[in-house]
Amino acid sequence: MARQRADGSRDWRFAVLETLIAFAVVAIVVAVAVPAYAARAKESALRQNAHSLALQVGSNVALDLDPTFMPNGPGVDPDDSPVSLSASLAESLRSGEAGRYLNPLNGSRTIVAQTALPPAADGTPPAVWITDDQHYSYGAFTASPTTTSRLRGTLMVVFIERDGRTGCIEVFYVGAGGKRSASAVVLGV
Repeated sequence: MARQRADGSRDWRFAVLETLIAFAVVAIVVAVAVPAYAARAKESALRQNAHSLALQVGSNVALDLDPTFMPNGPGVDPDDSPVSLSASLAESLRSGEAGRYLNPLNGSRTIVAQTALPPAADGTPPAVWITDDQHYSYGAFTASPTTTSRLRGTLMVVFIERDGRTGCIEVFYVGAGGKRSASAVVLGV
């Protein structure tokens, strides 16, 4: 508000200064709050995607396909192997029949179905990694510089072997900090 001068007129310069200070305070609050809300939105998207993927995996389990993990991708001829749950899931995710999953942290839509940690040739973690590597099961998963750089925002589908065959499948995600989600969905096979 403009100040009154001794002569009764108003000093508008003071009002402009007050307005500029108010805008500066609002700009600082927005600059601090927006990144925090963006991080929460990405984490929420990961959580929702993991839930949706768990439902898709459950649908594929219901098809009663061979639960043995089989890699699916470049260099693997699907005609040479029986129809497996892992290959069927990877194919349905790649074709978009099961929905298009997006890694909200980097925009990747890559679906990887292989035992080894996906290569970081372009430095972009995949949207979904389907694996049978027990080191990446929910209970054994530990955050490291490797998981942070190569799996941030990735939805994990891990085939867990018991007595030489797949006993269950775990679905969870890797957060922005390279740590596993707070919980995992475990599907019996």
